Amino acid sequence: QKPKRRGHKKKKMTKARMERFKLRRMKANARERNRMHGLNAALDNLRKVVPCYSKTQKLSKIETLRLAKNYIWALSEILR
Repeated sequence: QKPKRRGHKKKKMTKARMERFKLRRMKANARERNRMHGLNAALDNLRKVVPCYSKTQKLSKIETLRLAKNYIWALSEILR
């Protein structure tokens, strides 16, 4: 008696199936690229409004977020 197989059976990739797979990947890659462009644009806008010590070197993404968090905290402390 053979043990039962679990999960998906691997189907043979026909030419049409391969083309559909490639098209889905291209669309997913394009969506991800657009998402990253939007995220990077938002970070650039944030860099413009957060005071920074160095105007020559661009802040990294994590540095930008940390600086913005600290700046918001400092402003909220001033308002107390």
